[in-house]
Amino acid sequence: GPGAANMVTAAATATVNNIPLLLFMGDTFASRQPDPVLQQVEQLHDGTCTTNDAFRAVTRYFDRITRPEMVMTALTNAMRVLTDPAHTGAAAIALCQDVQGESYDYPA
Repeated sequence: GPGAANMVTAAATATVNNIPLLLFMGDTFASRQPDPVLQQVEQLHDGTCTTNDAFRAVTRYFDRITRPEMVMTALTNAMRVLTDPAHTGAAAIALCQDVQGESYDYPA
């Protein structure tokens, strides 16, 4: 939503200046059901594209979490970018709103 849109400039600045920055933002429901919580600014005709897709152009890494089991892979990939001195910058992870409430038993 609009809050995430306000972070796009910060992400671009971090990427251009090789400053590691990890961003988490809420996203629309993975089920694409309408919700009354977020201030929707997305296009109603395309449920696959949200405001958070703007981060694809200004970050070194972007991922959208649509299932809880995706979190560990996304964090590993983000940390790879954040700790690479030659190619560091912003890493953005969008967490679908309904996935935020799901539990998952991660293997030990």
